[in-house]
Amino acid sequence: MDLRIQKTKNSIFSAFIELRAAKPLEKITIRELTQKANISKQTFYLHFKDIYDLSEYLENDAITSLVADIPNPDLIITDPAAAARLLCTAFITQGHLFNILFPDDDRSCGVLTNKLEARIKELIFITHPEFKDNLEKNITISLLIQGSVHTFLKYKEEDTEQVIEILADTIGRIADHS
Repeated sequence: MDLRIQKTKNSIFSAFIELRAAKPLEKITIRELTQKANISKQTFYLHFKDIYDLSEYLENDAITSLVADIPNPDLIITDPAAAARLLCTAFITQGHLFNILFPDDDRSCGVLTNKLEARIKELIFITHPEFKDNLEKNITISLLIQGSVHTFLKYKEEDTEQVIEILADTIGRIADHS
């Protein structure tokens, strides 16, 4: 990618993250974003349709980075407890950005968990295409991802090591009984 384009995008991303940390997405205007990024509106529209398109781009990029921190998505099937630990640890590593892009509300948590589930399933189905149409496997994967993420985020202000261990142990026990 052209260095100028990358610098422009980085400026847009930085300005957006700064604004998003201070206010809800619906309150951010293109005008204030472009002023903060020191670009014209036309330059913004060369890269994104609107604020929501930019937000979606950054959310997807954050999900991709988080999933990259999980070396083997198949662990969700083979060792759910280990997968839960890795998923929680990835959230800790990526924490600040996720707190901004996905604030603590039910809508954001739902968007986050649904996107994360879709991305992880996509990777699992590459190595296990037979799981794609297997209802039992799909439900199991959904439960493990959605349950782990939602629970971790709900209790993230507690002792994170203890939360991770309790969550992983619980998921391991549930998986052993299935």
